[in-house]
Amino acid sequence: MKCTITLTLICFIFIIIPSVYPRTITWQQIKQATGILKAISGKDVSRQLQIKDLYFKRGSYIKNIQITHVDIPRISIKGSWKKTIIVKASNIGLGLTADWRVKKRVLFIRYRESGTLRASVTNVQFSVTLHMQTFRVANCSDSIGSFKVKLRGKLLAWVVRTFVNVDKVLKRKLKGKVCSLLIIELYRK
Repeated sequence: MKCTITLTLICFIFIIIPSVYPRTITWQQIKQATGILKAISGKDVSRQLQIKDLYFKRGSYIKNIQITHVDIPRISIKGSWKKTIIVKASNIGLGLTADWRVKKRVLFIRYRESGTLRASVTNVQFSVTLHMQTFRVANCSDSIGSFKVKLRGKLLAWVVRTFVNVDKVLKRKLKGKVCSLLIIELYRK
């Protein structure tokens, strides 16, 4: 609820402040400003951000990767309202769930384990620079802070963690997805 109130206030800022200047704002730009705020809100991000399944050697995989929740506690808007606006969000948290399976051979012993994983991503940040006249993205950058994965399996999930560095693999797959999603959302509106 706190996020929705903040986004509504920001939407009013998009409408009221530009009207102070002699330049007129069109209804289409108001719709685009609302689209920006919806793209930034957690519900749309968690519904549309998808990560492809990961397949490794010898039948190992991470499948059904889903984002369960997105928390965006802090959004700031800066810039000159005549030229560009910079929208920044920081301290974003994500929750992921997935299914995993590992097939390994250690010396002469075959090992097979499967289960679920829960991941929490913290301190995700992004910054989007928009041209006010065209409402087009001039620049977008994102960064991912820490990534913690908990594996749940039948017996030896800790053995899997030693063989496969799941944290780094998922972090690499998630890098750049936030910016690409925001750009797609902005151009779709």
